[in-house]
Amino acid sequence: MKIIKETATELIIQTQSIFDFWLPSCLLMAFGLFWLTFDYHKTTLICQRLQAKQGNCQLVRSNLLGSNIKEIQLASLRGAKVEKSGYKSRVVLLTSVGDVPFTANSTTWGNKDAVASNINFFVKNPKNRLLRLSQDDRWLGYIGGIFLLAAVGAIVLRNRETYSFDGTLNTLTVKQQGLLARKVITHSLCQIYGVEVDRTKDMQNDTWYQIRLLVSGGARISLPNTMNLYQQEKIAKAINNYLNAKNNTK
Repeated sequence: MKIIKETATELIIQTQSIFDFWLPSCLLMAFGLFWLTFDYHKTTLICQRLQAKQGNCQLVRSNLLGSNIKEIQLASLRGAKVEKSGYKSRVVLLTSVGDVPFTANSTTWGNKDAVASNINFFVKNPKNRLLRLSQDDRWLGYIGGIFLLAAVGAIVLRNRETYSFDGTLNTLTVKQQGLLARKVITHSLCQIYGVEVDRTKDMQNDTWYQIRLLVSGGARISLPNTMNLYQQEKIAKAINNYLNAKNNTK
């Protein structure tokens, strides 16, 4: 939340600006689309041996845009190894012209030692005529889908709230604006006599702070909560100063 306008007769507080959720949502959407479109989710290695060292291999990587095929001469294939980096690892094909990753990205699942062993066994045994290995990580596309759905959900379901304190009209107008709904609620400023910052903890033991306007009769008008105590105290102070100034001018 932030203060948009602060004068002697008017105080406007807004929960979000367009950059508070549109920009992050668009970045999240772009990341999800990139993941879905350009990341390889299925890899297949097919090797056919015609004679002892004659034949060819095809490394086929597939994603939403289609397939990418890399040709490798069987005479060039030296074997395979498992390449590790931290907690991640991947199978790498060893060729006379350099290493070729079996998968586009390192992953933490799958029996890579077995994959490398099968490739090495095929290379060292001329009697084997066909090798076909696949690693199907298409479920990883769900991650991109989750990012995409989260971005769309944030844009569609997120509402921007504006709290307008108007001393001239003696009203507090709350406007809720979103793609799916718009709502306007009007309260009388005469019934609002104070403000407090309420503190609560969630299931993860994180502390959240919520501004509550004190209304005659024991009611409360709650503003959105955040984990930023400094921000909430700053806005609560501005509201309290505005209400005190308004009462002093009566």
